[in-house]
Amino acid sequence: MANVTVSPGRAGPVEIAIQLENADELPLSAEAVVVTLSNPEGGVEPVTASAERVGSDRWRVRMSAPMPGRWSLGPGITITATDMVNVVSPILIK
Repeated sequence: MANVTVSPGRAGPVEIAIQLENADELPLSAEAVVVTLSNPEGGVEPVTASAERVGSDRWRVRMSAPMPGRWSLGPGITITATDMVNVVSPILIK
């Protein structure tokens, strides 16, 4: 599971904080995390950035959401070299 916080929740530069947990809601360590933001309805192509580790189960990345609207946020989590998870979720940027 990935607990994701986007702040501020408005158009412009944003910081995305990610906390990873396993199925038992315990901290999950990962080798790497990338984040993809896209807004196809607004004509914004997907942009991907590598997150920086800020704790054993916490990651952070700074990106830009240049316009308000419905966005797709997709963390790609590399747990081990052979175990990867991609999640996509809609978010609203004001």
